[in-house]
Amino acid sequence: MLSPDRLGYKDRGKMKWQGLMLSDHNAALKQMKEDNKKQYGVEKEQMTTEEVSEVLYKAYILKKPVAIQANVLRDGHYYPDVKCIVKGYTGENIYLQLKDGQMKKVSIYLIRHVEYMDSAEWYVKRKHKKKPTF
Repeated sequence: MLSPDRLGYKDRGKMKWQGLMLSDHNAALKQMKEDNKKQYGVEKEQMTTEEVSEVLYKAYILKKPVAIQANVLRDGHYYPDVKCIVKGYTGENIYLQLKDGQMKKVSIYLIRHVEYMDSAEWYVKRKHKKKPTF
């Protein structure tokens, strides 16, 4: 079977498109790096179980939102903080309500660090996009 390449035809379009593919590839790699940075959290100070318990208990009593860093690594990095409100506790389990309304049960021994959040950040409503008017 004969093809243009076998007949000696050199398509310069192949060469031109390689430059565009390289810049698109670089942009995609840059976006992937930024997405990975968002997936990982900064390593925070390891708190004792007593310190974690005290902060969670006060947050429960005062109904204050907290940011919790799990003591779990993924690819050598910690997950980003979980923002939540403490809804209750039984023994070593803590019941948390996430910002989207989900309820989660977490063992206190899986918590690396916990800190109070700014209440205004927790209660800020999402801004709705305005629909275009014609």
